[in-house]
Amino acid sequence: MQRIAVTGGVAEGKTTILQIFESLGAVTLSSDRIAATLLLPGTDLWRELIREFGQAIIEADGALARERLAQIAFGDAQLRRRLNRLMHPAVVRALEMQLNALETASASAVLIEVPLLIETGLQGWFDGVIVAQATPALQRRRLLERGVPPERARQIIRAQLPTRCKVAFADWVIRTHRSLEQVERQARRIWQSLTESRGVY
Repeated sequence: MQRIAVTGGVAEGKTTILQIFESLGAVTLSSDRIAATLLLPGTDLWRELIREFGQAIIEADGALARERLAQIAFGDAQLRRRLNRLMHPAVVRALEMQLNALETASASAVLIEVPLLIETGLQGWFDGVIVAQATPALQRRRLLERGVPPERARQIIRAQLPTRCKVAFADWVIRTHRSLEQVERQARRIWQSLTESRGVY
């Protein structure tokens, strides 16, 4: 089974790319979706975060307060490192379990969305890397359209490794500042390369 990572910065179209590959017949996983499951009320990781950061990160219904977590993740580098030390190992373990399950199911190829692939040094896990790349201006616009306050959008983009640095690790780059049709065309070319050149069926 080939493991192909899909990475890039915030609001650069990783989820859209994953959906396109799903429509082409690929098996897909998302580390963001895995993280969301691990953070549901009552989970081990949920408890660990409360122990580390206190009850202030919890809503009245027990769910994690996303805005307060965003303040931790993007407002203070030291707090971000503490958060990552808890989050990353748990997500990696869960991702490894899901990949192993797919190996057992004899899946030919799987595309996995891993936003912090390069930052966490996980590129060696994968047979290929796709980098989604937009422009910083478009990233900011997309974040604002999602309702992210301007200052928070700036913090998020500044806190991340620039995508131009990730391109150095890419086997393929999908330029997502182009039209959806052009993005789909780029994805189809990559899928054709995988299915024809590497024997994925």
